[in-house]
Amino acid sequence: GIRDYKVPGVQTCALPICSLLAAACSSGGDDTQGSSPATSPGSVDTTEPTVENEPDDATADEPNDTTDTTENVPLELGRGVTDDTIKLGYVYLDLDAVREKGLIKLNWGPQGDHVQAIADHMNANGGINGRSIEVIPLAFDPTDASSAQAACLQLTEDNEVFAVLGALRGDEVLCYTEQHDTIAVANSDMTQERLDRSNAPYTSVNAARERVIDNFVSEAASAGLFDGRTVAVLSVDAVDVAADVAIPALNDAGVSVEFESLIQGDGSVGGAAAELSVNIESMRARNIDTVVVVGDGTVAVNTFIGEGFFPRLFFTDQGVATTVAARADLSAFDGVYTYGGPTPSERFTDPQFQEECAAPWDTLNPDAATQDPALVPAGEPNHATGLLIACRALTVFAAIAEAVGPNLNNVTFAAALDGIGAFTLPGTNAASLGAGKYDAEDDLRLSTYNPDAADGDHDFVDFTG
Repeated sequence: GIRDYKVPGVQTCALPICSLLAAACSSGGDDTQGSSPATSPGSVDTTEPTVENEPDDATADEPNDTTDTTENVPLELGRGVTDDTIKLGYVYLDLDAVREKGLIKLNWGPQGDHVQAIADHMNANGGINGRSIEVIPLAFDPTDASSAQAACLQLTEDNEVFAVLGALRGDEVLCYTEQHDTIAVANSDMTQERLDRSNAPYTSVNAARERVIDNFVSEAASAGLFDGRTVAVLSVDAVDVAADVAIPALNDAGVSVEFESLIQGDGSVGGAAAELSVNIESMRARNIDTVVVVGDGTVAVNTFIGEGFFPRLFFTDQGVATTVAARADLSAFDGVYTYGGPTPSERFTDPQFQEECAAPWDTLNPDAATQDPALVPAGEPNHATGLLIACRALTVFAAIAEAVGPNLNNVTFAAALDGIGAFTLPGTNAASLGAGKYDAEDDLRLSTYNPDAADGDHDFVDFTG
């Protein structure tokens, strides 16, 4: 939405809610929430979740277990596949329910209608190898732990879908791929452990977190952004990723980590902030001037501002960076950097998105047509983001299924996935899949905070040195 103010602080949301709503919403840079009035001097409302790149913990480096040679594949069609149709599930966050609880203002419009519009458009243009897509949209409440499980059982046991697409957060994907032998095309949250446990093919639309962090650290180090710096790594909600991914990546790039602020805490904002305040004194004593923030950044920025501590910041999660920047003046910090995909506006103007995702919806809904996410007023339906998430997931599935040919089942799908290579994906300039690489997004870049961003502009711009 249009950002119409800057204030020198960040009011954090409860960590469990932030975590619940973060990565699965992601469509690789779709962090387009609007601003809200400040709730008190020096603070802003961050009850909307971070929705950008989401948080993918590791890049797959081994094939899915279901791959096989074409000589040994079964001839029968997969569950949910007939000669004429392919039955798919599409799960998405019930943002209406969460808004009613007063936890967010985020609004992506009728996501079930969005995915149906894209499926209808694909069907009108021949479907997938002549088969029509029968999509079953299903919303779940991300604040209710049982809701995602119920959605899984409904789609796999009651509806017997061939594959499920969409908001598969964290280990929730395993209900499909491990327990019900059902293909998954997730927005994000892919890890090697989840791949290893999956009995069905599993792929991610967005770049896996490990690949993002590795590339981020490598490019920042090559650009000299760590030269002469004294570096700390901080996390309040992704400690394992910080320890297992970020710190090794820094070490591999020749960057020495002088202090680790890996806060286990009690899951509360207050507890994390109190522990971080103590750690800031330790950072000062060690002359820390650079902090790599892994995961949530609102607690870090709020506490840093309150303590008058303004190091150089590196946010490994692009969505976190843009959400924080929209709610706080970061100009006092000694540079702020992040890494990820195109901006929401760049994704919106992509010709493939306009032709294959926006146009089918706009033709049917001229009174609710898509617009640049940066121009959507706070709280109003952001149809472009809802459509982009659905369209990208369906595009990934279709690219693989079309490569299979008529004999569509789990084994042939896995074999095709291993051989896709580069393909076109709405909202990005580069995407690929293949053996050992099951996260599609390749259009990634280093960006830096622009303190002079005008209202409606993006707070981060490409880093040019």
